[in-house]
Amino acid sequence: MQGIFNTISRMWQLQVITLVNRLIYFMQRLPVVGTFIRDRSYAAFRAKRTLGAIAVILMFGAGLIESLLYFLGMLVMPILIWTEDHFTERFALVLHMYFCISGVMGAVTGAKVLETNKMKYTAIKLMRIAPTRFMRAVLFHRYTTFFLYQGIAFTLVSLFFNFSISHVLQVVGIMTCWRVLCEFLHLAIFQRRGFVLIQKTWATSLTMLISLTLAYLPLTQWSIPLFGAAILDHRWLVTIIVSLGAVAGYVLLKHTDYAAAVRAVTTYADPLLNKEIMIADLQQRMIQSTENDLSLLSNSNSAIVEQSTQSTLDKKGYEQMHALFIKRHISLLRAPFRRRILAIIILGLILSVLTLIFKDHISLDEAGRFTPLLILTMLSLTVGSQICKLFFFHCDMPLMRYAFYRKHTKQHFLLRFKSLLSTNLKLGLCFAAVISVSILILTEGRNLDSLLAIWILIITLAVFFSVHHLLLYYVLQPYTAELETNNPLFTIVNSLISLGMVVAIFIGPTLWVLTIALIVLTVSYLFCALPLVNKYAHHHFRVK
Repeated sequence: MQGIFNTISRMWQLQVITLVNRLIYFMQRLPVVGTFIRDRSYAAFRAKRTLGAIAVILMFGAGLIESLLYFLGMLVMPILIWTEDHFTERFALVLHMYFCISGVMGAVTGAKVLETNKMKYTAIKLMRIAPTRFMRAVLFHRYTTFFLYQGIAFTLVSLFFNFSISHVLQVVGIMTCWRVLCEFLHLAIFQRRGFVLIQKTWATSLTMLISLTLAYLPLTQWSIPLFGAAILDHRWLVTIIVSLGAVAGYVLLKHTDYAAAVRAVTTYADPLLNKEIMIADLQQRMIQSTENDLSLLSNSNSAIVEQSTQSTLDKKGYEQMHALFIKRHISLLRAPFRRRILAIIILGLILSVLTLIFKDHISLDEAGRFTPLLILTMLSLTVGSQICKLFFFHCDMPLMRYAFYRKHTKQHFLLRFKSLLSTNLKLGLCFAAVISVSILILTEGRNLDSLLAIWILIITLAVFFSVHHLLLYYVLQPYTAELETNNPLFTIVNSLISLGMVVAIFIGPTLWVLTIALIVLTVSYLFCALPLVNKYAHHHFRVK
C-alpha cells in the first residue's frame, strides 16, 4: 500500500507542477501582470509547494462539486419537476435512476483501466512509472474518492428528501463494489477478445441511450417497474455483488499485470508517441478533401466553375486567399455544419416527443427556468472551435512565423468573422425553428411573445459565439502544432461561460431579461473585438 500512496502523491505533484508552470508561462505574457512575473518563478519551490497544497484541496472540492451536480441535475431535479409532493416512492425512484445511470451506463463508459488520457501517457511513457504500479494507484484513488464523493453527495440528497443516511451509504458502497467488478470485466474482455469496449462508439452510445431511457421512463405515463430499487433491495444479490467486487478489487490490486492493457491505450493515444501516424492521417484527410472538392468541381457545370474561378481571381490580397481557402477545403468546412444540422434535427424530434409526453406535467414558466441551458446548447452547436482549428492547421500555422501576416491580423480576422457568422446564423435559425415547435406544443400556439424572445436570444448567441471563438483564437492562440490546447487562460475564459450559465439558472431571470443582457454583452464584445485583435494578436498569434 505504501507504493500506491507514493504513486498517487507523484500523480498529484505532476498535475500541480504542470498546471503552475503553464499558468506562469501564460501569465508572463499578460499586459501589466506579466511584468511582475520573472523567469525565476519557475524555481520558486516553496511557492509551488504552497500552490500545490491549495491545488489538492481544490481538486477534492471539484470532485465533490461534480458529484453534487450529478445528483442534482440527473436525479433530484427531474424528480422535483415531474413528481408530486405526495409521491411516496421517491426513494425507490432515486435508487432506480441511480442504478440505471451509475450502475449500467457508468459501468460501460466509466472504466479507468482502459481509459486514454494524457496523465497516463506522461506517467508511463515519459516518467517511466511501471504500468502495473501506476494503474493500481489510479484504481485505488479512483474508487476511494468515488465512494467518498458520492457518499457525501447522496447524503446531502438524503437530508433533503428525509431518506435514511445509513441506507444511502450502503447503496453507495454496493455501487462502488459493482463498478470495481466492472473494471475487472473490462480488463477480462480485453485479455480474452483483444478489444477495448469503451473505445467502441456504438457500444457506449447504445448503452447511454438505453440506460437514460430506462432511468426516466418511470416519470412518464408509460411507467415501468422500479427494477433498479428492487435489485438494490435484494440481500442475496447485494451479497453476491459485494463479494465479487471485493474479490475483483483484491485481484486488480495484487495479482493483475496491466502492461498489455496500458500499452494498448497509450500507443495511439498521444501524437508525441506517434506523430508520424497523426501526420499521415491528417494528410490522408487533406487528400480526401481535395479529391472531393475536385470531383465536385468536375461534376459541376463548366460555366458555373468558370464564373466561380473568375470571381476568385477578381479578388485581391487576403480576400483572395480566404476565398481560395474556402474552395480548397470546402468539404472539411461543411462536415461540422452537416453534423450539427443532423444533431439539431434529432434534438428537435426528441424535444417534440418529450413535450407531447410531459405537457400535462410542466408549464412554460417552469421550462423557462432552464432557458440559460440554451447558452450551453449553442456553445456546442456553433462551429467556431472546429473552424478555428481548420484555419490554424491548414492555413495559419506556416504563416504565423512571418511578421507581416501577424501585423495584418485585422484583415483576415474580419473576413473569417463574416464567414463564421454566416454559418452560425444558419445553425441558430434551424435550432430556433425546432425549439419553436416544442413551445407551440406546450402553449398550444397561444404564447407568441416567448417565441420572439427565443428567436432573438438564439440569434444573439450565434453572433456572440462567432466573435468569441475567433477572438480567443487570435488573442490567445491556444493550439500547439499537435492541435492540443495547453493555454490555461483559454480554458478559464471558456469556463466562465459555463459558470455564467449556472449563475443564471440560480438567479432565474425572465426570458426577456436574459435576452436583453446577452444583447448588451454581445454588442460590447463586438465593439471590443477589433481593438483587442489590433493590440494583442501581433504578439500572441504564434505557434505555441
